[in-house]
Parts: sequence; structure tokens; C-alpha cells
Amino acid sequence: MKILNTLFLCAIALCSCALHAQVAAVTGKPTATLQALSLQAHNMGGEPFAINTLQGKVAIVFFWSTSCAVCRDSLPELRTNLAGWRDKPFALVTVNVDAKASDWLAYESILSKTKMPPKTLYPLRLDEGKPIPPKLPLTLLVNAQGKVVARYEGRLAPEAWDGVADLLP
Repeated sequence: MKILNTLFLCAIALCSCALHAQVAAVTGKPTATLQALSLQAHNMGGEPFAINTLQGKVAIVFFWSTSCAVCRDSLPELRTNLAGWRDKPFALVTVNVDAKASDWLAYESILSKTKMPPKTLYPLRLDEGKPIPPKLPLTLLVNAQGKVVARYEGRLAPEAWDGVADLLP
């Protein structure tokens, strides 16, 4: 019965999210059936993001909006942890979902004047017309094989960082 409940919750989460980054985990815990990360986004230069950039790296994929205070509050923590794991195969992918690209570009422009982004920080924008998560922020934990192993909605969960630590060599 517990397995059926978990499968039912997974189906509901996937349907309600309608997100290209499909996940099999809704509880934040690894599962036996993992979905590969699929992300259609582009960088500030308009170039498409190549998912193989993350190959061999544990990654946090963070969906956010400049209009979301919780999202903006989470970004410094994400960048601090990225800096702390600079010698590990870890990447941070921030995916902006603002209705207007100019809001995202203005935010990133201001940030770039105050801090130099690490090489494993990928600020992206979700491609036009792609489904936006219904609840922000949305954090996905991706293993080094490119599989989504956990999904967290709302404030950054400490379990996400525990998951990164467990997955890193």
C-alpha cells in the first residue's frame, strides 16, 4: 500500500508540475526509478544550455523568479555553498522563470558587478513557452549520472545539501 501511495503522489506531482525536468522523487529521498534531467533553457547570451555540461557533476537545479522573495533570499545560500564545494564535481544551475527576460537580465547584471560567478554556476532562463513550476522556488538534486534524485518545493531544504554531500565523492 505504501508503494502505491508513493507512486500516486509521484504521478500527481509530475502532472501538476508539468515541468520538463521530470522527477520520480517527491519526498526528497532517492528512489529506485530515476528520471534523467531534461532542461530547455538558455544562458544570458541566448545560447541553449547543453545538459551534458553537467556530466560527471552533482548539481542543484534551482527554479526561481525575481518577483519571489523566498527565491531571491535563497540565491546567496546557493552561491555560498557552490563556493564551498569549488574543489568538488558540483554545479549550480539557476533557472529563471520571469515573464519578462529583462527582469532576469537586470538582476544578473547587478549581481555580476558585485561578484565574479564561479565556473560551475550556470544562470539560465527557461525557454519561452515551457511550463513554469506552480510553486517557487523549486529545487532539484541531480546526481553525477544526470538523474534527478530529489525534488523540494519552497524554501531550500537542509536535506538538499545533505543529499549533495552524500552524492559527492
